[in-house]
Amino acid sequence: EVLVQVRYAALNRLDDFVRTGWKGLDLAFPHILGSDFSGIVAALGADVTGWRAGQRVVANPTLWCGHCAQCTAGCHNRCDSFAILGEHSAGAYAEFVRVPARNLIAIPDGYGDDAAAAAPLVGVTAWHMLIGAGKLRAGETVLVVGAGGGVNSMAIQIARLAGAQVYVVAANAEKAAKARDLGAEWTVDRQAEPNWSRAVWAATG
Repeated sequence: EVLVQVRYAALNRLDDFVRTGWKGLDLAFPHILGSDFSGIVAALGADVTGWRAGQRVVANPTLWCGHCAQCTAGCHNRCDSFAILGEHSAGAYAEFVRVPARNLIAIPDGYGDDAAAAAPLVGVTAWHMLIGAGKLRAGETVLVVGAGGGVNSMAIQIARLAGAQVYVVAANAEKAAKARDLGAEWTVDRQAEPNWSRAVWAATG
């Protein structure tokens, strides 16, 4: 494991869901929220290699055992003891957070810690949706319905990175413009065009 000194912690919709609570969510109190964060490596466990103190990092906030049948098949999100940082275990709304070293991701030079902190949970969600489950390949076409949310914003970028054509249905002109800034090749503003499904059909054939 690695101890990370938290520099930024982001507010995710999940944090509000956990704060509100739901049947079956069994937490030990006091509970620390926070799935998304960025920080610097403060200390390394004895068996950790490949990382160094002071390195800027974020972390995949999903937690898996690595030993069950689902994990050995590569389906970490179906782990028998699957958990999410800040939901099932103590999260990053703290000075320090402890995470498995395998979950760390280095923040690229020149990329802000604040922006990096907002990316992890929406990033793994969109990645699994498009790449893990969807098996998206270059040359394919993706329709993203809704442009303003974190997962959809990330999905636009991942789909473009994968070499797909990206079509986006946006709630208004401002969100459509933002989607194009993120890499969407075609957008429809459903305020201006309520029959957006016909517009998509016409654009794609």
